[in-house]
Amino acid sequence: MLRRALLVLALLALLVVCIKPRMLQILFIDRGPSAAELSAAPDRGWSHYPRFLDGVRAHTSPGDTIAIIVPRMSWDNGYMYAYYRASYFLAGREVLPLVTPENEKLPQNFRAARYIAAFRTNVSIPAEIVWQGEGGTLLRPNWNAAPPAGDKAVAIHPESQR
Repeated sequence: MLRRALLVLALLALLVVCIKPRMLQILFIDRGPSAAELSAAPDRGWSHYPRFLDGVRAHTSPGDTIAIIVPRMSWDNGYMYAYYRASYFLAGREVLPLVTPENEKLPQNFRAARYIAAFRTNVSIPAEIVWQGEGGTLLRPNWNAAPPAGDKAVAIHPESQR
């Protein structure tokens, strides 16, 4: 019995010595501001991108195929983030990559997409503008139309999207 009491006392002493006051404060503070900061962390530098994807989601239906176009079309320099973030936000829709991890272009995915979601980038294809906002445009390509000529093409310029 004495041995068990000493063991419990030693354990309590270790806990008191090892636990920092900051660790106990975490249990009682308002974690709202920290949660907001941490939830925004993945989108630093692309702050409008999640809102753009929310708009794309609102204007498409489950099962739709969507290709994502962003300024950095290199896998390790931004496209990987854009693609995986879109896959998360657009759950239920099929997000088609336009670049492989080896930076090979996938034009077949561009043509297979029912929608093109262009974020802060130029696109010039025969298409209907479905929605514009939050730094980007959602397009529905018209692959049967003649190639774009001058003012008949949808042209999106980064300067007009800021």
